[in-house]
Amino acid sequence: MTEPHERTSANAAEEITDDIDHVLGHSWFFDPQTITVTVDGGRIRLTGTVRSDRERRMAAAAAWSHEGVTDVDNQLVVA
Repeated sequence: MTEPHERTSANAAEEITDDIDHVLGHSWFFDPQTITVTVDGGRIRLTGTVRSDRERRMAAAAAWSHEGVTDVDNQLVVA
């Protein structure tokens, strides 16, 4: 049987990833196929490409806006 905190942690990471993907995917600023969101606890890593530095900052802001996020590692590249 899975310990409650283990299930909750995995579910929380998946929920955070889905929520941030949803926000990025529903914004006209981003192509969701060019950004990957990785969650490790409260740490978020954004990788991939965006079209401008403004988009890079906005993606990080979207990640920071989710409850429970403690750090955003913005590795997005302007291409």
